[in-house]
Amino acid sequence: MERLSAPMGSRIDRTERVSFRFEGQQYSGYRGDTIASALYANDVTMLSRSFKYHRPRGVLSMCGQDSNTMVQIGNKPNRLADRIAIEAGLDVMGQNYWGSLEKDRLAALRYFARFMPVGFYYKAFYKPRWSWRLWAKLIRRVAGLGVVALDTPHGYYDKQYLFTDVTVIGAGPAGLAAALEAAEAGAKVLLVDENIELGGALTYARFDGAGEAGERTRADLVAKVSAHECIRVMTDTACTGWYSDNWLPLIKDNRLYKLRAGSLVVASGCYEQPLIFQNNDLPGIMLGSAAQRLIRLYGIKPGNRAVVATANQDGYGVALDLLDAGMEVACVVDVRPDPPEEEMSAAVMRRHVPILAGATLREAVPSAGGLGVRAVKIARLESATKAARRYDSFACDVIAMSGSYVPAAAMLHQAGGRVSFAADNGSFSVHDLPAHLSAAGSVGGTNALENVLSEGAAAGRAAASDAGFSSAGASAAPSIAEEAPGAWPIIIHPKGKDFVDFDEDLQSHDIENALTEGYQHIQLLKRFTTNGMGPSQGRHATLPAIRL
Repeated sequence: MERLSAPMGSRIDRTERVSFRFEGQQYSGYRGDTIASALYANDVTMLSRSFKYHRPRGVLSMCGQDSNTMVQIGNKPNRLADRIAIEAGLDVMGQNYWGSLEKDRLAALRYFARFMPVGFYYKAFYKPRWSWRLWAKLIRRVAGLGVVALDTPHGYYDKQYLFTDVTVIGAGPAGLAAALEAAEAGAKVLLVDENIELGGALTYARFDGAGEAGERTRADLVAKVSAHECIRVMTDTACTGWYSDNWLPLIKDNRLYKLRAGSLVVASGCYEQPLIFQNNDLPGIMLGSAAQRLIRLYGIKPGNRAVVATANQDGYGVALDLLDAGMEVACVVDVRPDPPEEEMSAAVMRRHVPILAGATLREAVPSAGGLGVRAVKIARLESATKAARRYDSFACDVIAMSGSYVPAAAMLHQAGGRVSFAADNGSFSVHDLPAHLSAAGSVGGTNALENVLSEGAAAGRAAASDAGFSSAGASAAPSIAEEAPGAWPIIIHPKGKDFVDFDEDLQSHDIENALTEGYQHIQLLKRFTTNGMGPSQGRHATLPAIRL
């Protein structure tokens, strides 16, 4: 088990080894590893099987935002392996297979895909009526996730009431800046984040050519937040909703905190989006941010040779991090026909990495057994929905994707706010938020680090003022002109296996078929196809379905 040298691997303690079991085999990792990171360090890249076709699946987001890493731990099903820390003696099993995880007999279902079109379950199994009982047993045996033990004993859970002047949800750059500004105005601030450490994207992403701006900014903000007597920090804590008068449920360990906030700032960030191409679900194909998390948080080299596909500047930061980790980057595929030359793209060019502009991924070529990727086919874009028939092939064992971003705006929606999407340039904006609630950072469509910090600080000052505290600071407007994110292409592959929803095994032609059958509204399409109804709740599936 080889690891990258420090400062890579910020979350692991290299002085303490931890042994655990996965699928009956003994593995070891370091204290601070998650199940997924420890297995990846041991060259175990397949963690689960997909819901419908039982395809091999591996790391996608590396932060608990997808169902690819769901495993069974004792009587607890559907546990996220990229969020659960390893412990001595932990016994982990895969899910949703018949036989073994590596040799799943139900993988043969792929040969029957033509007989299982989207919505087929609404048109079958109900005649004659008595047959449903037989079909139900078979369906529940073949489809599903983990195993529920009905005799699982209840644990101990309690509750506690909290009150605060200003609550900030999300401790990335926007949330840290907002908490500091509100506290400087004299407000009592509660800063909440679902991760085990403060910083959000500052802990893993790259913001400049040298790769130092993120950590430098994080160190400064975290030091100030930790030292401020008016700020209380709750990490590893999930805020599960918004209710009238800023009533918020917070869950940490076995306790439910019932929080009433005078004013609320939502700085919950965004979800990186995958690209859609044939075999885009193979182990070894992951989001660019997942590759960066493996490198920076766990000190893991994701592979030997990578292809980076991007629709924005962040993909170049991913390429630089892969190079710094000792990997070869075969090329950067930029879907933009004329990408602007910026600091990180210039740094990539100086390291002699080919940049293919105006191109897209057409197909990933599986390795032997389909348990990984061995090459990728790249074609020139002829339009937003059409790629050239001619393609170039690059050998690789990792594909890192950075398509675009979707705001993590569930709380804003629940509060009655509206999030608008501009299809022409791929940008998002937030409107109609209720009183005593504001949004800051990438959840509102702002992505440049300088602008995120400025917007967070302004939101913190406004929240403090709303809670009755005056601030001497002046609101600063965003200072950096941001490039529109762009709408990355969706090229429907004639042979399918171009997955829109990884949870439900939905392909592009499934969405097309549903539209042909008349399900034109996104909410109707969602219910007919089940797009976005899986464990990930549409984090990576809703936007491409809307665009299709």
